[in-house]
Amino acid sequence: MVELDRTEREMILLLQEDGRMSFVDLAKRIGVTEGTIRRKFQRLIQEGIIHIAAVADPFQIGFHTPALIGINVETQRFDAVVKALCEMPRVRYVAAATGDFDILVEAYFASNEELSRFLIEELASIEGIVDTATSLELKIYKQSFTWGIAGYRPERTLAERT
Repeated sequence: MVELDRTEREMILLLQEDGRMSFVDLAKRIGVTEGTIRRKFQRLIQEGIIHIAAVADPFQIGFHTPALIGINVETQRFDAVVKALCEMPRVRYVAAATGDFDILVEAYFASNEELSRFLIEELASIEGIVDTATSLELKIYKQSFTWGIAGYRPERTLAERT
């Protein structure tokens, strides 16, 4: 875990709410200078602590077949399978897991046909995959990236500062 000061933690909380918030607004809400925000923002980006991205509704942009795929793998090939999955453009999320599957994957496809090709051709070509189970996402009710920061409770809520 990296060390974050109060300003950095509050920047992350605010950016989780609005990734387009300006440095001026961040500075006002946190009570520091814009230069401080700019410097700390660059550190957070450069060290890979935060990433700023647009999150789209897959259904709205033509991906009508989002899928969750559970994968079991041969233990000795685990790292190679993870690497291959991470390189696939349709795969959005890859995680090691406990429970029924060794790896959980979320991927987006334009159609059932594209999903079928992915499962039968692409996944089947990865050595070390023992079996898979696929569930289609019919509707996404919540897709959030505002989970806060572990162990940190601001003195005042962010809403109280505006």
